[in-house]
Amino acid sequence: MSALIDSVMQYLQALAVAVLVGKVVLWSFVVAPILARNLDQDTFGKVVRRLFPAYYLLGMGAAATGLLSATVLGSTGGWTVPVLLALGVWLVILAAESYCRSPLTPQSNAMRDRMKAQEQQGAVDAALKQAWDRLHQRSLYLNSLVLLAGLCLVGVARQL
Repeated sequence: MSALIDSVMQYLQALAVAVLVGKVVLWSFVVAPILARNLDQDTFGKVVRRLFPAYYLLGMGAAATGLLSATVLGSTGGWTVPVLLALGVWLVILAAESYCRSPLTPQSNAMRDRMKAQEQQGAVDAALKQAWDRLHQRSLYLNSLVLLAGLCLVGVARQL
């Protein structure tokens, strides 16, 4: 029975990694560039606001699945370095995805709304624009971190 459980957990681990890496690659290198080229800025913003909560929730779900499967593998097969490494990486991913979903995205949206209102009045506060740029840059860095962490998990998953 333990061999069956281990096989299922290894499958779930691989599936979680595939979903995580796939969602980042698809969004970053396919969907976002196509939408940015084909939609005006306002429509692009509306679409992104609808997609991002689900995007980050999918990452959180993959991380939770990865954590669960790595925990079971550690419990049944021993707490090896690859298992502990996978657990640590999944925790980092879960923290990044959770932070991006809330509070980063709502803060970014609120700042963008204030900037849009200021644009309609003729001038945007430079400090507000800088703050929004920093939040946007942080989201890009965290998305890159999640991708790199997922790619690390590709190598670790083989050793679990």
